[in-house]
Amino acid sequence: MGLFHRNTVSTSIEAAPIPVPRFSIDGWTLDGDPLTTKLAKPDLRELETLLHGIAVEADTPYTYERAAVLLELAGDLGAALSVCEAWLAHAAAKWPEYVNHTRAVDKRRARLRSKLANRQPAAAS
Repeated sequence: MGLFHRNTVSTSIEAAPIPVPRFSIDGWTLDGDPLTTKLAKPDLRELETLLHGIAVEADTPYTYERAAVLLELAGDLGAALSVCEAWLAHAAAKWPEYVNHTRAVDKRRARLRSKLANRQPAAAS
């Protein structure tokens, strides 16, 4: 029965670099990045702030969780996967108060890996 037997991803998946916003007079900006056309302005503004938090290695899991959600929404699965892996590599991910958040990020990472693995054969054809 295939209901409870999931296929594991055997291909190696390369994570994309995490976009780093530049400082501007209004805060942080991703001007010139393709993400700017794929998200609504409020979401883009939030993503810019979250990506700055990731760049300075903030130790709050919400920063990484929400950034991964917004990057996935924008269609940048590689960067979303990189954000998940950045949290899991962070020392704060092992703190007992963040166990549930770390588990959620790990589940999102697994989901992103399977999406990317399913997308790669189509791109290779």
